Amino acid sequence: MSRLDARATHVYTGVSSLRIGTMVIADALVAASTIRFAVFGRFYPMVWFGVAAVVFLIVVAALMWVMPAPREAPTEQGRFAGLLVACGIVTALDLIGSWSPGATTVFPVTCVGVGGLLFAAVTTRPPRDILVATGGFAVILFVVLGLQVPDPLSAAPRVAFVIIACAAPLVGVSLVRSFRSIVQYHSEIAQTQSTTSSDSAVGMLASEELERLDFAAEQLLDDVAAGRAELPLDEATAARASALATQLRLHLVEDRRQTWLHHAVTESALLDPVTRIDDPDGLAASLSARQRDGLFSAIWLLVGSVPRPAAALVIRIVRGADAGPHVHSLQIRLEATGIPRRQVDPAAWQAIRRVGRYTETGQSAMVRIEVDCLVDATADR
Repeated sequence: MSRLDARATHVYTGVSSLRIGTMVIADALVAASTIRFAVFGRFYPMVWFGVAAVVFLIVVAALMWVMPAPREAPTEQGRFAGLLVACGIVTALDLIGSWSPGATTVFPVTCVGVGGLLFAAVTTRPPRDILVATGGFAVILFVVLGLQVPDPLSAAPRVAFVIIACAAPLVGVSLVRSFRSIVQYHSEIAQTQSTTSSDSAVGMLASEELERLDFAAEQLLDDVAAGRAELPLDEATAARASALATQLRLHLVEDRRQTWLHHAVTESALLDPVTRIDDPDGLAASLSARQRDGLFSAIWLLVGSVPRPAAALVIRIVRGADAGPHVHSLQIRLEATGIPRRQVDPAAWQAIRRVGRYTETGQSAMVRIEVDCLVDATADR
């Protein structure tokens, strides 16, 4: 399994830990629908359809507890399709049982429980699936309840009912998105600890490449030592040895230019596609651990505040005037486009304060942050 796959699995596992909580809330909504039906069910024109809807709703909620969480995509998709069918049956039975054109106070109260069932699926399905299902559910309720409206004044309670019935899955999608963002942030923070703790970190992806080259070099030397490759080396073997030496030299040179910041960004699935680093002198290596943590957190919070295709971030680090015999000054500029200032997470400003004093300017969809920070001269490469 690749590192990105492992990271995705880690995030998926973290979101799945919400399943019990969402199930409890879903059961609470089902119980509320059942109680409301017990109170208002006698007003249903066709009460037995309402009873069948409540019984079916309770059975589906119970099955969601009994059936294990899906692990494979086909199983997960099939289970969600079955849930949608069940929700459609409950909705149809409840709408038939409560159908009564005119100024009536009877609402299909079991439909609130349908929203609860969709809420329970937010941890196992992409937000788009939940939003599409909720949108279809809302359209059905609007159409059926709209046909019962004798005059515009009686439409307001029905609109309010549809909003209440569809609110749960929408809130659930928002919560899971926020939780997934938090899990991904802490996952990437944990994975970059090894790179932020040293001046010229090799990085996890670069380490894998070095390990491959080292293994190839060891095989070649072992062949020479065991006599499998005779000296002088033939043309093909000599070319392979030369290529390995060239790649190793390139890594050695690269490691002097690529600091912890380069590897922390390139190994992030969120930051790498939208972030460009301009630090030819490797000045990021001279930042202290507190400053590194603050800078990386600020970068992640800036980019993570908007959808990925809309964001772009340029990081420039240059040397400023010396502030003393053992203190250097660095100027760090963050230029973020496609990121309105109002959407920047407030925690980003707290993180930047850990780096140094900053000034910021912004326009409609651009934020520029200039940070002046002091670093220990002995830590500067």
